[in-house]
Amino acid sequence: NQRPFLHLSYTVSGKKTYSVNGDKLASFEQQQFNYLYFTQQPIHLHWQPHEQLEIFELSITTDLFQKFLPDSHPLVDQFNNSVATNKASAMSQRNLPLTPKCSMILYDMMNCPLEQRYKQLYIKAKTIELLAIQLEQYEQFLALPQQNNLHSLKKEDVERMYQVREIIIANINSPCSLIDLAHMVGTNDAYLKKHFKLVFGTTVYGYLKDIKMEQARELLLEGKN
Repeated sequence: NQRPFLHLSYTVSGKKTYSVNGDKLASFEQQQFNYLYFTQQPIHLHWQPHEQLEIFELSITTDLFQKFLPDSHPLVDQFNNSVATNKASAMSQRNLPLTPKCSMILYDMMNCPLEQRYKQLYIKAKTIELLAIQLEQYEQFLALPQQNNLHSLKKEDVERMYQVREIIIANINSPCSLIDLAHMVGTNDAYLKKHFKLVFGTTVYGYLKDIKMEQARELLLEGKN
């Protein structure tokens, strides 16, 4: 790296880990994101062989990030400390769930229909849109009580929620009820609602709505009604 910058790191599928000087900096599971402060030193990215990996990596200047970071935001202290000490670090100790809406913005950026200066303008606008949505997400997520956060869930509870997500996607045209979803993964509807929101940052029906909107958008882009 030629100079320090802020790295917006997204994992759609698979797992990845960043390390600095042999020490782990941050690890990501599927459908997670976090912001990382990178310095001029080499940063290493590791992933598992023979495992499907789909990731987005977006880097922005510290000046741009600081321009849109509110003074009262919970990331301010960590960001300022990282800049002052010039030390690679994660902005949050907890990764956040990657929502369908943010995934859609990332795919829009990758498939930008414009060229040259207009492409630059488009990418910058989408970056600001991401920051607006995700800075609010950080603010809400980090405000959750410690006993109610994602780290309080057992590994099997998190895995159940990913199973629920796959069932939702597979049955998008004939959605299952909350009770049916809960029974299919071996839990109850109260735990399903609570745990799903902790893992994915939205309700089951909110997630279903976002997936349907994304699917409708793709159909419209293909010229279908």
